[in-house]
Amino acid sequence: MNETEKLIAEINGVLRACGDEPLGVSPATPGGEELRLLHSARDAYVTRLRQKMPLYRLLPAALIPDMFLQALKSREAELLTPAA
Repeated sequence: MNETEKLIAEINGVLRACGDEPLGVSPATPGGEELRLLHSARDAYVTRLRQKMPLYRLLPAALIPDMFLQALKSREAELLTPAA
């Protein structure tokens, strides 16, 4: 399980604990589809946030103040930053 899959599992765990359905994203396929999985999870999560908090519809996703959304953005930055 890669880091993105672990992050999605954590988000799904909190969603389930709150009585919500988990995000409907499938795990990454072996071979580097982690970024695609991350984008799918982020989009599904932003959609969920905007359903729960209608005022978030007025904000671009980058400005929504949410801990899990920030973690997804951080993971995206890690994947897009070339290894030193």
